[in-house]
Amino acid sequence: MDRLLLGLLLALLMGGCGMFGGGDESSNDDDSANDDDSADGDAEDDERVPVRVQPLERGSIAERIATSATVDSDQRADILVEVSGTVETIAVEEGARVEAGKVLARLRNPTLKGEFDRAKAEFDRSKEEFDSIKSLFDKGFVARKDYDTAAYTYDTARLSFEQAREGFSARELTSPIRGTVSMRDLRYGEAVSPPKLAFQIVDLTRLKVDLSLPERDLARVAEGQAARIRTEVLEGIEVGGKVLRISPVVDPQTGTVKVTVAVDPGQKNLRPGMFVNVDIVVNTHDDAVLLPKRALVYAEGKPYVFVVEEKDGETVGVRRAVKLGFTEDDYTELLEGATSGERVITVGQSTLRDGGTVKVHAPKGEEEAKADAAEGAGAPG
Repeated sequence: MDRLLLGLLLALLMGGCGMFGGGDESSNDDDSANDDDSADGDAEDDERVPVRVQPLERGSIAERIATSATVDSDQRADILVEVSGTVETIAVEEGARVEAGKVLARLRNPTLKGEFDRAKAEFDRSKEEFDSIKSLFDKGFVARKDYDTAAYTYDTARLSFEQAREGFSARELTSPIRGTVSMRDLRYGEAVSPPKLAFQIVDLTRLKVDLSLPERDLARVAEGQAARIRTEVLEGIEVGGKVLRISPVVDPQTGTVKVTVAVDPGQKNLRPGMFVNVDIVVNTHDDAVLLPKRALVYAEGKPYVFVVEEKDGETVGVRRAVKLGFTEDDYTELLEGATSGERVITVGQSTLRDGGTVKVHAPKGEEEAKADAAEGAGAPG
C-alpha cells in the first residue's frame, strides 16, 4: 500500500514538471513569432536602397582637344664663347634678371689686347695723315695720286682697327635679350675656347608650348582659341593661354601639325622644361544641362541615369536613357533624358532596379553641417 502511494506521488510530480515545461515551450514559441514579425518589418524597411542624389543644374561646358607637351620660352638666347681666353670676371649667377647688353662675364686675352692697341695706334696715325693731306688736296697743293694713297692707307687702317676692336670686345660676353639667366657654365680662372656654351638666357614672361596635333584636328583649331594648361606637379593650378601659331604644313612622317600655344604672361607658376597637359577649347555651350559623370550607368554600351521620382507615396529611382554631348572634368553635357532641376542618383544606382524604392540620404557635406549646427544649438550660450 505504501508502495502504491509512493508511485502515485512520483507520477503526479512528473506530470507537473511536464506541464511547466510545456508552458515554457509555448511562451518561447510566442516570443519567436514576435521576433519573426519584427524581422519581417525590418526586412521590409531594408528593401529601400540607400542613395545619394544631386539636382541637375545649367552651366557652361566646353569641347576640348587634349594633349601634352613641354613648356619652353618663346625667346631664348645661348651665349657662346667666341674667342679663347681665361675667365677673369663673372658678373651674374643663375636666376639673375638681366637687360639686353648686360655684360655677363669677361675673358682675359693679352694677344687680343696687343692687337687692339697696335691697330688703334695705326688707325690714329693714318687718320691724322689723311686729314692733313685732304686739307692740302682741297687747296690744290697735293696731287691726286698722293691723296688716293693716303685715303687707301687710312681705309686699310680703319678696317684693321674695327676688326681688332670686334675681337677685343668679344672677350666680353653680353646678353642680347632681356630675361633671366637659366644656365651658367663658366668658372673663375677657367681657360675656354670657341664654341663653348657659357650662358643661357630665357624670357620667362614669354613662355610657349609647342604641340603636335593629329591632322584630323586641324579643321577645329584656329589662332586665338583659348587653352588651359595644367601640370601634375602643381595640383589644382590651371594656367590660361591661347593658340599663337599654326604650322601651314603637316609632317608627312608623323601626320601631325605643329601648334604653338602662348602661355598667359602674368602667370608665375610654369617654368621652361615643365611637362604639362594642354586643353584647347574649340567650342563652348554656355547654357547646358550639366550631368555629374558619377551618375552614369551603362547597359550594353548605352548610357543611363536614375532619376528620383515620387510614385504612390513612395520615392523611386526611374532609369532613363540619356544622350550626351561635351565632356569636361567631372561633368558631361546632357542633351536628352532629363532636365535641369531634376534629381539624379549619384551613389547607390549600381544595384538599383528600374522603379525600385530608394531612401535618399543628404550629401555628406550637408549631414556634417547639420551635425555641427545641432551641436552649436545645444551648447550653452
